[in-house]
Amino acid sequence: MELEGKRSHVIDTLFVLCLLFLFIISAVMVIFIGASVYKKNVEAMTGNYSHRIACAYISEKVRQSDVKGRVFIDEIFGQNTLVMQDEIDGALYNTYIYNHDGYLMELYARSDLSEVYPQSGQKILKISSFDIKKIDDACFRIMVTLDDGTVEDFLITRRSEDA
Repeated sequence: MELEGKRSHVIDTLFVLCLLFLFIISAVMVIFIGASVYKKNVEAMTGNYSHRIACAYISEKVRQSDVKGRVFIDEIFGQNTLVMQDEIDGALYNTYIYNHDGYLMELYARSDLSEVYPQSGQKILKISSFDIKKIDDACFRIMVTLDDGTVEDFLITRRSEDA
């Protein structure tokens, strides 16, 4: 009996190389498709965040400060500004929400200060404009134009009565 030795044919080698090449191409395609989907999701989440954050932030600040009617509008820094007042140890403190240099800003300061500077506030979100108007004694209309031109227009109602 003669033992048959295994002979390697060129076709066998080419078949294995083609399979390996097909696997590599498939893996690269899956990576590119996954990266594209991830990039689209990140862009959508970023856009959704900036669209919702202005409305949610202002609404939550008003709800937190809505005690004894201490939420009101005042003209400060040459514009209508949302003012929320707190009393701590008998002293009044104001939180101002306003637009300065293309940012929605928040400034916390004692209410008896003679001068407050708009650049002293904390930057919250990049915006184009911010406007607030009093609709009636308890309702405010807020319009925020985001950096991409989207306008967020919403109403906030105070729940508490004036002091």
